[in-house]
Amino acid sequence: MPLQYSAARTSIALKRSPTKSPIKKFQREAKKLLPSQRLYQQNRLAKSSVPSLSPSPSSLESHASQSSQSPQSPQSPSRSRKPIEKLVVSDYNVELDYQLSKDDDIKIAIDIINLNRWSESTELHDKQKLRHLEGNTTEEVIFQIKGLSLTSKAELVKFRLSFPSGIVTINQLYSIFSAQGNTFVDKQVELNVRQGLLRKFVLNNASPVILRSINRLQMRKVTYGYENVELLVKTEDYYKNLINIVESTDKENEKLRLTMSKFLNLAKSSPLQMFISTSLFDDYEVSMLIQMGYLTLTTNFSSSEEAQLEISYPGCGRFLRLINEGRMWLVGTLNRNTHKEMLEDELFRKWMGVSLEGDLKLNNFKKPFYGYDLHWVLADAFGGGIVEVFNTPVGRGWRLTGKI
Repeated sequence: MPLQYSAARTSIALKRSPTKSPIKKFQREAKKLLPSQRLYQQNRLAKSSVPSLSPSPSSLESHASQSSQSPQSPQSPSRSRKPIEKLVVSDYNVELDYQLSKDDDIKIAIDIINLNRWSESTELHDKQKLRHLEGNTTEEVIFQIKGLSLTSKAELVKFRLSFPSGIVTINQLYSIFSAQGNTFVDKQVELNVRQGLLRKFVLNNASPVILRSINRLQMRKVTYGYENVELLVKTEDYYKNLINIVESTDKENEKLRLTMSKFLNLAKSSPLQMFISTSLFDDYEVSMLIQMGYLTLTTNFSSSEEAQLEISYPGCGRFLRLINEGRMWLVGTLNRNTHKEMLEDELFRKWMGVSLEGDLKLNNFKKPFYGYDLHWVLADAFGGGIVEVFNTPVGRGWRLTGKI
C-alpha cells in the first residue's frame, strides 16, 4: 500500500500581519502610482497578435471564404477610441491667481494662504458656489453646506477645530513668488526670522518623495526617500498661542502654567534658536512640552543625558499629513493621464467630484482633505518641483516633472 502524505495540523501557517513600517507602507502606495508590469504584458500581447507581413496562400483563401460568407463585424469601441492628445503649450509665463510681486511682504503671502485655505471661504474662486454662506463661527458655516451628511459635518468641524492655524510650507511661498525665484523667498524668510517676525520649523524626513530618472538610459531607475520640510508661522501667532495657554490655565495646574511661561520666555529671548537642551527643563517640563507639541525629540532620550530637543509647532503633524495626502492625490490623478498632464479646471472637477447629472459631490470636504482648497495643494507641489504649470489656449495646465 503506497504511503500517503498529509500536512500536519501544526504546519498551518497563520496569516502574517502587514508591516507597520511607514517606509514600507509608503513604498506600497507609491508603487501604485508608477507604471506597472501590466502595461508591459499588454504591449507584448499586442505585438505578438500582429499578423505576419507575408501570409500563406492557404490563410488568404480561408480569409476570403470567411469574408464572403459572413458580414464584416463592426469595430470594437475600445479600438475606435481616439488617443488622448497632448495639451498645446502656449508659454510658461504663467500668472497664478495668488501670485505676488517682489514689492509685497512675505507676511502678506502667509496671510493670503491662511485666509483662503478652505474651499468654502476662499476669495480666489467660487467653483463650489459656497461663497454665499455666512456665519460667525466655523460650525455655523459648515452646517449650512448642502450635500454633506450630519456625520460628515461633525467630523469636518472636529478636524477644523484641531487644525493648526497660521502655518504654511515654504514650498507654498515659493509658488506665490515664483516669478522672483526661490532665492528671493529664502532671503526674505531669513531676514524676517532674524528680525523676529517669523518663526521657522524644520522637520527632518517628514515628506516622502519618489524620484524617477528622465534619462532614457535610466528610465527604470526609481529612488525612494524622504525630504525635510520647512514650516513657517508668524511670530505673533506663535506667541499668541502660548500666551493663551498661560492665561487660561487654572490655579490647580500651576506647574503647567509655570512651564509654559518659562518656555514662552525662552522662545522670546532666542528667536533664532531651533534646538534646546534637556538640561534647561526638568523631566516633568520636558514631558509636558512634548505632550503639548511644542518640543520633539531628535535623539534617544533614554540613553542621552542631554538630548537635543527640537522646537516644534502644535499640530504640525496633522498639517503635514494633509499636505502629503494632497500631494499623493495630485500625483495619482496626473499619472493616470497618458501624458501626465491635465487642465486646471479638470483637476478641480476631479478634486470636488461631479456626478453624471453635473452636481458637485463635495468629495474634498470629506476625509482626508476636509475642505482644503486645491490651490494650496498645487502650490506646495509646484514649489517642491513635483509639477510644472503652463498656459494653453483653453486655460492653465499642470504636468508631472518626474519627482513625486
